[in-house]
Amino acid sequence: MSRLCGRLVPSLFRATTAHLHTTPSCSVNITFIEKGIERHVKAIRGDSIMETAKDNHINLPSVCGGMCECSTCHVIADQATFDKLEEPEEEELDVLDAVDGVTETSRLACQVDVTRGIEGARFIVPDSFSDMR
Repeated sequence: MSRLCGRLVPSLFRATTAHLHTTPSCSVNITFIEKGIERHVKAIRGDSIMETAKDNHINLPSVCGGMCECSTCHVIADQATFDKLEEPEEEELDVLDAVDGVTETSRLACQVDVTRGIEGARFIVPDSFSDMR
């Protein structure tokens, strides 16, 4: 299955509907900063930041596959982005408590959904990862 504007559709339709993924109503612009290099990408509304990173070949291991069970998708949002995000759930905060290099604006990418409200978001990908399972 693939996502189309946040809705699951059979993968075989993705090729014929790929142009819809980047239409303004379905995507937002976000930036990943990896080893000091900025990567500007289109993120599909309804996906997570983790899924967006994987789709765009950002080095974010995501060992648990988005189940909020490890810390390998740890990202650091800039303050303006962090202020736009929903509050983290207690489960996410528990995982972040055990992360080396956590900051006030740290989040797990698997727990942050792409919405219209995060247009222009910026996420720093840490240079090293730790798996807190």
